[in-house]
Amino acid sequence: MTDLINTNLENNSFPDVLKLADVNPVHKKDVRTNPENYRPVSVLTSTSKVFERVLHDQINTKMKGILSSKLCGYRKGFGSQHALISMIEEWRKSLDKKGYAGGVLMDLSKAFDCMNHELLLAKLYAYGFGKNSIKTIHSYLKNRWQRIKINHSFSQWTELLLGVPQGSVLGPLLFNIYLNDLIWFIENGEVCNYADDTTPYSCNNDLNILKSNLEVDCLNAIDWFKNNYMRLNTDKCKLLVAGQKDHKVNINVGQSNVEESDEANLLGVLIDRDLSFKTHLNGKIKKANSKIAISKRNKHFLNFQQKNIVFSSFVHCHFSYAPLAWMFHSREINHKINRVQERALRILYNDEHSSFDELLKRDGGFTVHERNIQILLTEMFKAKNNMEPHLLQGIFEANTYQGPTLRHSKHFSRPNVNTVKYGERSLQNLGVRLWDQLPRDMQEVDSLSIFKSFIKKWRPLKCPCDICKVYIGGLGYVNLCNCGNC
Repeated sequence: MTDLINTNLENNSFPDVLKLADVNPVHKKDVRTNPENYRPVSVLTSTSKVFERVLHDQINTKMKGILSSKLCGYRKGFGSQHALISMIEEWRKSLDKKGYAGGVLMDLSKAFDCMNHELLLAKLYAYGFGKNSIKTIHSYLKNRWQRIKINHSFSQWTELLLGVPQGSVLGPLLFNIYLNDLIWFIENGEVCNYADDTTPYSCNNDLNILKSNLEVDCLNAIDWFKNNYMRLNTDKCKLLVAGQKDHKVNINVGQSNVEESDEANLLGVLIDRDLSFKTHLNGKIKKANSKIAISKRNKHFLNFQQKNIVFSSFVHCHFSYAPLAWMFHSREINHKINRVQERALRILYNDEHSSFDELLKRDGGFTVHERNIQILLTEMFKAKNNMEPHLLQGIFEANTYQGPTLRHSKHFSRPNVNTVKYGERSLQNLGVRLWDQLPRDMQEVDSLSIFKSFIKKWRPLKCPCDICKVYIGGLGYVNLCNCGNC
């Protein structure tokens, strides 16, 4: 294998036999009879993927420092959660100052299949790749053939003239390189991007300026898509605008007029204009409860270990995706999530009499909210030690205060907030207050594995968020004990 790879790299070529792929259509969503609802996944040989990994590592090293920090897809240390919270936290900052925030969710059609090979090679040359490297990548792209496989039936072989195969190792990196310069054309705002999901967004104290900024950025993005041979479904674009207003707004996205939506799905999270995530979490709770009902009917056929696996796979998973994006929700929603966890624990331990706190202690576990706190502090540890993507460095800002640290965090800057709804309920505000509760030795440790092993067993004595407090009429929200569950 080493000789094969080295010989071909010396000749600036990629073997043709490794370019043959069987494409399996994988259903994405909606009606199964519509071919548009399937994703074409290429099944390549193991040898091809090993060769691609070598190329991937070399290209990735070259692109280090060149790829935009806004590109969160297919990159180590980046994820959809990072893209979401970078946008949502900016929205919260603007809303805390009585401003407005908005974004346009753009829908690209078959983005991976529209990449122009000549243009990709030209971009690689512009980024400083040598001629021999470009010849190797050109050899990888050209003379590539594929056929559709359904069960035991095959279509005719067809040459792949555009795009990169989905399911390859090198394809996602080449797609990021192809998309990289789009970020430079968004002049008036920022971009929330993950793979082919691109959302220009902006914040401003003036609603009219916000609309104008979004329209300009959308026009620039549309021009970029057109010049780079990508197709944008303007009819499927959605507009979200958050802030106090007495009417729905609309903007022009190309030739289409897009009216504001009450909520929209971005990267698997249903975002509403109030950032309450009520609809999103109610949907997750409903799905989790349906799985619990099925498990309850079949609990007598499963042992403890099997039930534990079922709950981890089909119940807890609904609350483990991008938790920091929807972490600030209502007390009512938190009670429903705890109720889901309680029902699961009762079935797991076959116990209908113990309280929720007793079941948690027996399980040695934590509530979903406490798990989210642990995830938040882990992200802050990464930010402190420069392990985070650059786009999150602006959220968890380093403390530059030089005076006494009695009322200031030693490591992070605590923001000045104006409102409870958006200012106090922000990752930066809550995270800094929770970080200061950690033992000093854990704040200073520089090993991620040591910090994770500690934080997975830690809960705050007094969580400062309003979810963990009890409301008393005439007095307000207070902490009655140090258990962290009140």
